[in-house]
Amino acid sequence: MYMPIQPYHLLNKEFQQKIKYTETIIPELSDVLVCMWEQEYHPKVTDTAIDIAIPDGCINLVVSIEDKSIIWGGFSNSEFCMETPVSEKYIGFRFKPGAFWALTGVETTDVMDIMTPIEKIDNTFDTQAFFELDYEEMKQFLIDYLMQLTKDIETMEYIQLFDRINVKYILNTKELYELVKLSPRQIQRLFKKHYSLRPQIVLSIIKFQHCVAELLYERSERVELMHIYYDQSKFINEFKKNLGITPVEFVNLNNMRKMSF
Repeated sequence: MYMPIQPYHLLNKEFQQKIKYTETIIPELSDVLVCMWEQEYHPKVTDTAIDIAIPDGCINLVVSIEDKSIIWGGFSNSEFCMETPVSEKYIGFRFKPGAFWALTGVETTDVMDIMTPIEKIDNTFDTQAFFELDYEEMKQFLIDYLMQLTKDIETMEYIQLFDRINVKYILNTKELYELVKLSPRQIQRLFKKHYSLRPQIVLSIIKFQHCVAELLYERSERVELMHIYYDQSKFINEFKKNLGITPVEFVNLNNMRKMSF
């Protein structure tokens, strides 16, 4: 199963010292949701923390408690130097690739690489009333709201497609076209609607996320991963492009993380 990881907060000690970050699985939303996440500064921290978000194909629904805003958004490329104001506190819902369109009927191009207020996607959503709730009521309200949206989902095909690609180790677009049994032109159009990503980028994201998971949890040797997905230079370049570090640096940081437990 495709379970995307945002590894920076796991590996960066300074981030962990400043930020309390948690992820919660919501069983009743497991068909469409990766997790609900929460983020806030630890007490007495006075300077900001830097985060890195790597592309995972997901769209997030993010509540900013300080700004009283709720936005949909995602990234098609790594976002470096994401700085969080010290006073800020967030609730977020990270949706599986393809879930945004299935839930809203709105093309994912409207929110990928664009921070879009929830009112522009659903003009019936009462943001003012939402922020009159207390913190725990906000979380439950959004869970209930999303549960209601799931009732109108007509097909899970494109939510489940990332899982199928991941399990079958699809390495190129030719294999992808054979799996989906559609023409390249049809797939380009459908991927734009459901993911706002080209097929080649989807494959690149899934391959990199797989490598991150394997290295993070030591299920594979680095050489094995290179032989499956990349040559050595490509393997190194993918890590630098997405995380700003090499695979060896990634492994060293992960080893330090485990030693600190």
